Amino acid sequence: MRFSGIYQRIIAGCFCILAGLNPVNSYRSHESLINLSNTEIQHKVSTEKLFFSYFKNKGFSNGKIEIPELQIEVNLKENQFFKKEEDIVDVCERIKEIRKQFGLPDPNPKCVLGYGWCGFLHAECNGKTAYGYIILIREDLNEVSRVYTIGHESGHFLWYIHQKSAVYQKFKNPKYIQSKILTNCEFAILCGWVAVKIAGYSLNDCLIMNIENPELEKKSDFLKNLVRNYLMKKSDKENNAEEGTRTPTS
Repeated sequence: MRFSGIYQRIIAGCFCILAGLNPVNSYRSHESLINLSNTEIQHKVSTEKLFFSYFKNKGFSNGKIEIPELQIEVNLKENQFFKKEEDIVDVCERIKEIRKQFGLPDPNPKCVLGYGWCGFLHAECNGKTAYGYIILIREDLNEVSRVYTIGHESGHFLWYIHQKSAVYQKFKNPKYIQSKILTNCEFAILCGWVAVKIAGYSLNDCLIMNIENPELEKKSDFLKNLVRNYLMKKSDKENNAEEGTRTPTS
């Protein structure tokens, strides 16, 4: 097998602030080339195994990924990898470290102003592609902020891997909820509120303030109300399961 190296670039990132939610930002960096030293080994290793080894050595996981804050689990494809880091002192500095690790230039210094971040790495080899998804969560958050932030950033991750239905299925009217979500950012906000609700906090006591973007604040309140009014309770799920197993009678 002819091997031409792995090209990688972090091509997107989404950022959130609980006390002032930022809109989704994206940036595209220059490509960087990684060459493996032993070309004889390269010819004997499949591209899939090469991707697996490459991402595993950098701390990524593959296969089943659990997101307890949203009470869901997803199965990643063979070319998808995931890593979550909590207790980050400075999210923007950690992004710089990650980009340096992959031979990429520093991002815009204003790229992250908040509590969390979700981005992904795009790798190419022999005409095939793999993706490494990264979630960063800042340290010293109070519990409700931590839960919201993890739910929010996990929402970006689920959007990227096209697993939004895992969240929509938690609602009484999934199609209605889906029709109200138009963007990655809106879906992430929805997931943040879902996580807060699942954790048992009263949504009436939680709010996001955004002085610079009052429209986004209104959208957040709207999505919070969707979660409050349509997210299924445990009793709703049990009733649905019971109805699904009930034998029809003539």
